[in-house]
Amino acid sequence: MIIVDDENNRNLDSICLLLKKSEANQLIKYLESLVIGKSDYNHCHLNNEDYSKELTVAVYSGDNVDSFSEEYKLLIEKDK
Repeated sequence: MIIVDDENNRNLDSICLLLKKSEANQLIKYLESLVIGKSDYNHCHLNNEDYSKELTVAVYSGDNVDSFSEEYKLLIEKDK
């Protein structure tokens, strides 16, 4: 697991997500799609109702590392 604070360009060890039920349900759908391969992408974006907040979730494996930016590739390599 890699947790990145994109605004400050640093890794985090812990976060807390407080989601509305509708947001949690949407996240479940996104994750299912990513895990079973129904998505054409390796990530999804979950936004709140007015799009002022965003959670990006990506699934990585040995098969798709090349689709990530160089910065994320380094983080994935460190996480092995």
